[in-house]
Amino acid sequence: MKISKKRANVLFVVLVSIGTTAILSFGILCTHHKIDREFFTLWRPDFISGCLISIPTGFILNPQIKKLIDRFTVEDEN
Repeated sequence: MKISKKRANVLFVVLVSIGTTAILSFGILCTHHKIDREFFTLWRPDFISGCLISIPTGFILNPQIKKLIDRFTVEDEN
């Protein structure tokens, strides 16, 4: 299955945001709470809240950061 570049960019932002949020919220909670039966009950709402913040942020920041980097990028001469 192939998808368009536009949809691929959307999928990229969503998946990176979800992955990053999962790792960060899990890691932060691990530093404050031991892993037991209650751990995933505590983690789930933090993960969902993080996704609600990180996904829209990814759509706002990624294009702006790309524009900034592109201003300082030169084409390879090879």
